Amino acid sequence: MKRLTLVAAACLLLGTTPVLAHVGNNGPNPIQFGFAEPMEASQNKPLVYKNKLGNSKGNQVIILMHNSDVKVVGHNSDEVVIEASSYTAPPARAAGLKPLYNQAEDNTGMGLSVAKDKNTLTITKASRQDGNYTIRVPKNASVRFEETNWTGGDLSINDVAGEIELKLNNGNATLTNITGPVVANATSSDMVIKFASLNQSKPSAISTVAGTVDIHLPSNTKADFKLKTIQGEIYSDFDMNIAKDSKSNLPRVTGGNNIEGKTNGGGVEMNLYTISGDMYIRKSK
Repeated sequence: MKRLTLVAAACLLLGTTPVLAHVGNNGPNPIQFGFAEPMEASQNKPLVYKNKLGNSKGNQVIILMHNSDVKVVGHNSDEVVIEASSYTAPPARAAGLKPLYNQAEDNTGMGLSVAKDKNTLTITKASRQDGNYTIRVPKNASVRFEETNWTGGDLSINDVAGEIELKLNNGNATLTNITGPVVANATSSDMVIKFASLNQSKPSAISTVAGTVDIHLPSNTKADFKLKTIQGEIYSDFDMNIAKDSKSNLPRVTGGNNIEGKTNGGGVEMNLYTISGDMYIRKSK
């Protein structure tokens, strides 16, 4: 009964006092209401962080991320530029305190920790809050992306000419206008990878336990394919010159569902593997 009386009194007070907190041009003072004051990113003004790295093959960007959508874009610059389009800062009452779930220090003001060691720049998620980040990297640098737990988001990588390495749990990945080589391992992720050309210097290897692998390659790509799926199917419009059985005249599949084939006379090795997902290898349109 006492609680009902208090609620009724609060409702009456609200009815007679229309403004409880100071309201300015930007709305109510959020601290008076007890929630975190949004950063500029939530007001359509992205937060921006920059760090010089260098635009050469010897440089590397490592991204350790969770609970965030990430877009990586290669550009002709020696800088790594990070934009956060949505980020909520810790509450005001946490001032002077350190979060315990995330030991990485937020030194960017956008929930990320950035550290540079010689030719490697490492970007680590330093907040449990959702994030939406665009990371512009020197086009020729290599990129390594890792989901650090099972609260992953979607990943896209565009216009990167360096090597790409992915370790995914359940986030989906789309790679566009890349050259590789690509080494990608996933547990429950769909991967769409669109090559502008296939780097012939090192092999590529792409695998997922429960997900689809969809590869787009120029029609003149030279590659040696090693393909395997346990429960899925493999589809392609490439002539892979797969050896045929002398009796049945059908493509020969070796033990363990392995298929080996070559395109355009052969070239760099490309290994594709799934357990329960289908595989698509198609000519770029």
